[in-house]
Amino acid sequence: MPAKFTRSVLLLIPIALSTPGLAFGDDITEAASKIDEVLSAHWKTESVVPAEPANDSEFLRRVYLDIAGRIPLVSETREFLKDTRADKRHRAIEKLLASPNYVTNFANIWTKALIPEAQGDQLLRQQLPTFDAWARQKLADDVRYDEMVREILSMPLSQEQIAASLQRADDPTPRAFYVAKELKAENLASSASRMFLGVRIDCAQCHDHPMDKWTQNDFWGFAAFFAGVSPAGGNFNAFNTQIQVNDVKRSLKIPDSEKVMQATFLDGQIPDWESDSETRAVLADWVTSPQNPYFSRMAVNRVWGHMFGTGLVDPVDDFSDENPPMFPELLDLLAEQLIANDFNIKAIIRIIASTKTYQLTSRRSHASQDQPQQFARIVPKGLSPEQLFDSVAAATGFYQPFRIGNQLQIQNPNARTEFLEEFNNQADSVVERETTILQALSMMNGSFISNATDPAQSQTLAAVIDAPFMTNEDRIETLYLATLCRKPTKSEQSKLTKYLTSGGPQKDSTRALSDVFWALLNSSEFLFNH
Repeated sequence: MPAKFTRSVLLLIPIALSTPGLAFGDDITEAASKIDEVLSAHWKTESVVPAEPANDSEFLRRVYLDIAGRIPLVSETREFLKDTRADKRHRAIEKLLASPNYVTNFANIWTKALIPEAQGDQLLRQQLPTFDAWARQKLADDVRYDEMVREILSMPLSQEQIAASLQRADDPTPRAFYVAKELKAENLASSASRMFLGVRIDCAQCHDHPMDKWTQNDFWGFAAFFAGVSPAGGNFNAFNTQIQVNDVKRSLKIPDSEKVMQATFLDGQIPDWESDSETRAVLADWVTSPQNPYFSRMAVNRVWGHMFGTGLVDPVDDFSDENPPMFPELLDLLAEQLIANDFNIKAIIRIIASTKTYQLTSRRSHASQDQPQQFARIVPKGLSPEQLFDSVAAATGFYQPFRIGNQLQIQNPNARTEFLEEFNNQADSVVERETTILQALSMMNGSFISNATDPAQSQTLAAVIDAPFMTNEDRIETLYLATLCRKPTKSEQSKLTKYLTSGGPQKDSTRALSDVFWALLNSSEFLFNH
């Protein structure tokens, strides 16, 4: 029997899909408890039966993927499972938030959220390194979220600066946000309102919004804040654009009309301008103000959506009268916590990860858990391309990040780039993310996975095979911990031990162990965050 067919058969071996500890810090404890109380009261009223608490293995894998963007290493899993301290889950959360992996993961999250155009445009993707480097720098320095947004909206722009950002991949700057929007006021207004305020005013660009309160005047009044940024002559080329910049321009003519709109906030207020006020700086102050309810609620909703796969308002950037939040009190609570913690996103992650709700299992035990918006169990989320690659790398020992100065060095970066290109099919919702046939074939037979499960190239396999003190049971357990972050069930252990002992169809114990590793990496349990 060919090796690849043997491996496909191994996928038929059933692999199962998966206690909260004490909270840390009075503020975190209180906020997390309030979230659980609101949801618990709702479940009781609606006869919803919540899932059981997740076990330690399930929690650890989930929190690593959500905060660090990868699964834990075998050593990290063993250490956590042996820890008997009551607050070990909160220690794990703190450890992850203080790690470089948090910076890398959330820089990628913010970059994708703020420059979504680049996902389908190879030329635009070349602009991402400078934005990603800027986001990493800000996250590493624990810069407040409102300050990051203010810097994006009000940053100085000039032809020389744009040219520099296009030529220097190591220049940390958010200028790619403007380049991705083609330096058009209407594109910048649509993106800024959606990304930072959760307001989709796009449909009001040509006419009054058909299903919401926004008018065409609202759209162009908001777009007027970006009137001073435009490509000369109206023609944009990402690599050769002459830029017109006027930081005090405050009006914009609606296309195909004679009407000129003055820069106006979305609440209908016109700024009280000073003679030397920079237009985008005034907008940035209004957007990021603690008194602006859109800003803080949008920020925490995005974090909630990342952690649960579904926002309190879903889609996460679509706040409207027609799309109210399922639990408005939770949205307000988290927004208040964000403001009280000086717009520190880490505080919101701590609160959410500390809730009993986040620490429920993903295993369905009652029909009332079927609606994701009830948050009565964790809904499995498809791994992003970055999470998938970095998790395979962590499991196989292929990739280990290390730092020289401020630069992140990656073993064989071409393999990562090629993998991300192949798996670049983002869905609006992570719970609806699908795998294409080509991607499935790549995971089953592609060179990256083949090399990663080759004993000559996989550090994990080599270590397991060469360890003379290990039994076959030990080897299987180690591979489970490396991939699924749990120990095998008795049934799994029994079946796979027999498979290793027999050497598989090729009567080769090394080949058989490699087949087991391959099957685990291709299992649904590995490919989802649950």
